[in-house]
Amino acid sequence: SKINNIPSGHALRWVAHDESNDTRTFYMLNRARNYTDYRKALTYFSAPAQNFVFASKENDIAITSTGYLPLKWKSQGKFLLDGSDPANDWHGRIPAEQNPTVKNPPRNFVSSANQSPTDKTYPYYINWEFVAYERSHRINNRLTVMSKVNVDSLRNLQNDNYSILAENILPTLISLVNTEQLNATEREGYNIVSKWNKFFNADEIGASIFEIWFKNLAEQIWQDDLGDPKVPMRYPSRDRNVHLLLNEPNSNWYDNVHTAKKETRTDAVNAAFKFAIDSLQRRSGPIDDEWAWGVVKNSHVPHLAKIAGFGSKFLNNGGSKSSVNAMTESNGPSWRMVVALGKDVKAYGVFPGGESGNPGSYYYDDMIDTWTEGKLNELVFMRSKNEKSKRIIASWKMNKK
Repeated sequence: SKINNIPSGHALRWVAHDESNDTRTFYMLNRARNYTDYRKALTYFSAPAQNFVFASKENDIAITSTGYLPLKWKSQGKFLLDGSDPANDWHGRIPAEQNPTVKNPPRNFVSSANQSPTDKTYPYYINWEFVAYERSHRINNRLTVMSKVNVDSLRNLQNDNYSILAENILPTLISLVNTEQLNATEREGYNIVSKWNKFFNADEIGASIFEIWFKNLAEQIWQDDLGDPKVPMRYPSRDRNVHLLLNEPNSNWYDNVHTAKKETRTDAVNAAFKFAIDSLQRRSGPIDDEWAWGVVKNSHVPHLAKIAGFGSKFLNNGGSKSSVNAMTESNGPSWRMVVALGKDVKAYGVFPGGESGNPGSYYYDDMIDTWTEGKLNELVFMRSKNEKSKRIIASWKMNKK
């Protein structure tokens, strides 16, 4: 649009809108024979940036953050810039060979759970926001102590429901609750969450209380400052909330500017706890199995176009945004896979649903129970086009005309 012939408005640029040759990456990976071939194939991948893991029979392992990463100064793109000034444009890319990567690290494993892939020594600016560290930290802790690893070791890790977030923050929250001001239900809930094992398992009531408690704390802290519907604002990240609660007990952010009283950290924690218990009681009545995390979370796989009746049934499973098993109400791990390398490669995997997009087909949702129970199916791995397998139900042959 234009005002007085001066361009106005907002514009965005996204790497995925630029031309690319991403398919070549997979074509070359399918023919790669070594680490050099792997790195060469990745240079053709543009967007969206992905972590590509590598392992070879020579016992090399690696992980590379792959994609076209624009060359930016620190915080470029974090806030609106003057698009008419060429100085604010992107000026090339981070050289592909200098994308974040590691090969054969001393700890003998590589991992990622969408956390920041670099430390402070990395010379380029990539972005200012990544997923919180808790899931990757749990993965690294588990892998560090594993020995004689097998397929089930990693399958169980994929389904790990422990929360580093709860480990970090729950003792502080518990210590700030004024138990003398709790009613009977609140006191019972306090006792449950105080003894909770910090696993977001489906049968844990403590997980439900903690999740709603911590989520409402963000409202208690930020709503009065950033909740004006006329001026839409994002709340600070979960990391900021944790840092505030643990390290800034006297911060002015706890005060509700709309009240005469100066609220404190203790006030915010107690108000959020009472909100959590009250909301669960309104939803499910007295404390019983209906307060369990699996019921409260109410996981299901929605139909892509949200057509009623075409989604999955209720799935009573655990997991959370802060767990390795990153299950929420309608989001979670869309593909799980474990590959056992060696002379005879075996692979196992599952996704939530089935091979068919026809709701009338048996194969529309035949894998949903396997997926929600954290199990895997052995995958068909054929080494030649003529190889036979009892798993093959039908095949198609395509010819050039």
